[in-house]
Amino acid sequence: MSNVARAAGLSASMGRRFESVFYRWADHAEHHPIRPATRREVANVLAAACDGMTLADEAVVDAIWAVDPGQFLIAESSAGEARQLVAFLRLNEAGTAALLDDRFSGRQPDIAWLARPGAPASSIFLWLLWAPRQIGQGMRLIARVDEIAADGIPIFARGLTQVSVRAQSAIGFQDAGEFYASAPAWLRVALPAVTLRRPAVQVQVARSLEDIARVFAVRAAVSMAERIPLYEEEFDGNDFCATHFLATVDGDAAGCLRIRWFGDFAKMERVAVRRDYRRHRLTRQLVRAGVEHCRRKGYRRLYAHARADLVPLWCCLGWQDMGGKDFSFVDVPYREIMLELEPSNDAIRFGADPMLLLRPEGRWDEIGPFDRMRLGGDRGRRGRADHHPVAPVRSCTANVD
Repeated sequence: MSNVARAAGLSASMGRRFESVFYRWADHAEHHPIRPATRREVANVLAAACDGMTLADEAVVDAIWAVDPGQFLIAESSAGEARQLVAFLRLNEAGTAALLDDRFSGRQPDIAWLARPGAPASSIFLWLLWAPRQIGQGMRLIARVDEIAADGIPIFARGLTQVSVRAQSAIGFQDAGEFYASAPAWLRVALPAVTLRRPAVQVQVARSLEDIARVFAVRAAVSMAERIPLYEEEFDGNDFCATHFLATVDGDAAGCLRIRWFGDFAKMERVAVRRDYRRHRLTRQLVRAGVEHCRRKGYRRLYAHARADLVPLWCCLGWQDMGGKDFSFVDVPYREIMLELEPSNDAIRFGADPMLLLRPEGRWDEIGPFDRMRLGGDRGRRGRADHHPVAPVRSCTANVD
């Protein structure tokens, strides 16, 4: 990606640069072949175009052509029809800087500002688009330029008239000054399409000591830092007799939840999400994962203490306000809530397969270490036994004379 694209806060993308109407126009047009134009074809188009606009001199066109004739593309036409042409300039870093500083002249661009064939361009400037009464062919030509700029560089253009500005806006061009502070008022830009990558969110049972440490770190960052309870109130002695869930965003510890188990109900508590990750709706994902875990274990009722101002959120997730009076923790009002459950069809019950009960918590449908041993994965154990033979048992019977 070019430094100019980075300056506008862009990231590499495989998305689309233009508005959907641009692609509809291009798709509906006849698909005439698009190819590099000959110098004579360029001269013929410029001769027709100069009646309605001020163009660069032929000597300037010759100089641009000499640097890279591939910057002139033409759409073939049916017999007797005029051809459509796009001329564009592949600018290097210096040329792009000149364009953004208003030192660039479309009538006489400095050839030193052009990227040479084979060298990467910093941006592209649409020098001329000639497609009278053929808007679809014009879009097809611009689309071909977009393919040339597929490495994520901006495409610039000049809005010569109000009509052209409106047309450029309709297909996705914007005022360059919105992204580049020094850009002149006449400059328009179609930015590289930015694909917003969906972050990788994972919610799982905390099983290792490292997982538990990450859970405690989240709770320290949220509860201890924001709610300011006493240490023994937050870490209340129940952490090592409970099941913890850890939510990560792109691998970073972001949220957690704790479930304690009682005779005919489970209590969901210690829900915490770090401030930086609260736009990811992690609370919902944590609660849903915890609920499904309880259903798999055969529980029919969940109980929790919800902050009074968050009871509507819990109700949206299916929980019910138990109607009791508010009570306070650390001067924050809480309310009792509950959730009636229907156990899963494959809920784990008394009499389940012994190997299933030996599997790691929450991974009951995956092969566990004892399953692997039964499938022949105990060779390592046998190997260790071979290297460390058991000493023979000696008789402890006393000799009696």
